[in-house]
Amino acid sequence: MTILQKISNKLETYTGRGRTYFFRAIDKLYPQYYDLKKVDERIFPLGYCIPDELILDKVTDKTSLWAEVVPGLRETYRFSNEKDFYTMYAQAQFAFTWKKGGWDCLRHYEILANGTIPAFPDLAACPKDTLTHLPKELILQANKELLPWKDNPDYHSKYQNYATAILDHCKENISCSAVAKGFLKNLGVKSNQKILFLNCDANVNYSRELLFIGLSRVQESGKGLCYGYPKLDFLYDSFPLEKADKCYGKGFGYTRRLSSTPNSETLPTTDEEVENSIKQGQWDFIVYGKMGTDEGVLGIAPTCPFWKTVSEVYTKDQIAFVYGGDHIQNLKDMGSEHSRHLIAHAKLGKCFVRELKLS
Repeated sequence: MTILQKISNKLETYTGRGRTYFFRAIDKLYPQYYDLKKVDERIFPLGYCIPDELILDKVTDKTSLWAEVVPGLRETYRFSNEKDFYTMYAQAQFAFTWKKGGWDCLRHYEILANGTIPAFPDLAACPKDTLTHLPKELILQANKELLPWKDNPDYHSKYQNYATAILDHCKENISCSAVAKGFLKNLGVKSNQKILFLNCDANVNYSRELLFIGLSRVQESGKGLCYGYPKLDFLYDSFPLEKADKCYGKGFGYTRRLSSTPNSETLPTTDEEVENSIKQGQWDFIVYGKMGTDEGVLGIAPTCPFWKTVSEVYTKDQIAFVYGGDHIQNLKDMGSEHSRHLIAHAKLGKCFVRELKLS
């Protein structure tokens, strides 16, 4: 690294700190500037979810105390087959998990869906507005009462009770359809209405992919529609299995989950056609599937797809933004660019946030 590069990096660091202190000072001296009271009712938690068919009906017989996979130990990531991977979890009493890039992590859901109790050591520190649909208190109680494990009848009985209660909660709350229904309720969508789901950046994002799976299924069952553009081919059963294995996370849990789009010939397939459909008000709601400061120009208004047309035709109650990034959106810290991004967009539409701290 040259001297000029070092100087540039230092300047960037100090500039960032200065910006943080500046916006914190504004919030403290003039809190009306952000007007949080007007936007916090337009911000909702949105955790990950998992396809309904991957959640077990009941807790299965256990053949091992701990799941083989340990987060961070690469040698334990030996599974190339989704079914074998889930069976490994289903056969274990406990499985390790913890905060990854953010608090939400698909691993939590893979464990819970298979009737296994997560050993989640830092869960008590999770903000109350994040992982809201997980049975956090049940998991904490189970960890406290059952770990370290004692192989006796009392512990086995307690285990069965906790594992069943946790799985029952998950069947009702962490499936793609359950999370999608909550999203639709908060947005005010009826199951027979039409949603244009704009995917923004095409790289895999679990919040977007899993929500879209749920929305597509719920709307289809109600004779409505959730149409994704551009189409993410890996979500559909026509996507080759050998290619799915090469997707992020080996494609486990999200690839090939949807039937090929019915009547796709009647739906817009080009930018021009999509923009015309927006101008003509063919959709009841518009959802932006991947927003945030880390998503570049496609993750911020006014440079997100078709924003000029969308904002002219639709009201802020008909527009939604999905924030699926790792960074916490802490509304008590306006020094954070992530929080400021969220506040700005909550004035333009309803925001659904994976990592959230409201108070």
